Amino acid sequence: MIDYPRASRSTSRSDATWLWIDPQNWVDCATWLKAQGFIRCEWLTASHLGENQFQVTLCVSDEFAGEKVLALAEVDGEINSIDPVYPVVQFHEREMHQMLGLNFVNSRNDSPAFSAEFVGYPLRRDFALSERTVHEWPGQVDPEKTTKRRPALAPGVRQEWL
Repeated sequence: MIDYPRASRSTSRSDATWLWIDPQNWVDCATWLKAQGFIRCEWLTASHLGENQFQVTLCVSDEFAGEKVLALAEVDGEINSIDPVYPVVQFHEREMHQMLGLNFVNSRNDSPAFSAEFVGYPLRRDFALSERTVHEWPGQVDPEKTTKRRPALAPGVRQEWL
C-alpha cells in the first residue's frame, strides 16, 4: 500500500489505494506519486456535490498498470492544475471546466474541450435539461396513432393459464 504522508485518510482496496487529500496538497501529491513510480495518469474527473462544491479524483498507475492509486480532494470551485506533472490531464481539466465549471488554476490551456454550444454546465446537479421540455420526447406515444392491442401478459405467464 502506498502511503502519501499528507493524506488525511487512506484505504487499501483490492483494486487500488485511495488517498483523501486536502486541496492545497493536490500538486504536491501528484508530484510525489510520480516520484514513487506512478508515471501513468489513467484519468482525472470531478463530481458536482452541490452549490460550488466538487470532488476531484485522479487515477494514476505504475508503468504496467499493475498498481493504481486514486487521489481525491473536495474543493470549493477551483483547484491547482497538475498538467505540469501529468501533461495528459490537460484535456481532462478542460473537460471538467467546460462541463462542470470547475476552475483549474495555472492551467496552460483554457480552451474548451468540446465544440458544443450550450449555456451552463451540463454535468452539474443543478443543470436544467431544457431540451426535454422544448422538443417532443422520442419515447412518448401518441394515443391516436397507436392501434389497440391486447394487454400484455406478465413475463412467464401463458394465456392458457388465465
